[in-house]
Amino acid sequence: MGNELEKRKFQRLEYPLEVTVEVVSVGEVLKSPPLLHIKSRNISKAGICLETKSLEVNGISLLSGRPGARENRLHLSIGLIPEEPTFEAIGELCWYDVARDTPEFMYHMGIEFIDIKGAGREQLARFLKKHKIDSITGKLSDIRKFWRK
Repeated sequence: MGNELEKRKFQRLEYPLEVTVEVVSVGEVLKSPPLLHIKSRNISKAGICLETKSLEVNGISLLSGRPGARENRLHLSIGLIPEEPTFEAIGELCWYDVARDTPEFMYHMGIEFIDIKGAGREQLARFLKKHKIDSITGKLSDIRKFWRK
């Protein structure tokens, strides 16, 4: 797997986030649609990878949506920066796989951001920049500690 070509266009930030997911269909409004609370595995400016034990919520598949529905999307709400409004986006499932690096059965789902609401794009860029710098600083600190021994 390490020898495969990287298909990603954007660098991922490995960061667990609480994500609220709602299945929506273009042109249809569901009455009290089911919400699913999922953790993220990583996030980039183009999308997010979610981890879940189930691909179905109240009989609605996260992979295909409601039976007979067309153009299903996922409405995502993510608290990126505590003092700012919730990041909201409409996403589309691009891929899914069974996690091989966890002891329990888990799915990974790749969601592409199709529509980011309001100032969300700028908010996401600030979040990614801050946590990327924090990650690099932490790694440099670990390297310094190693060489001081």
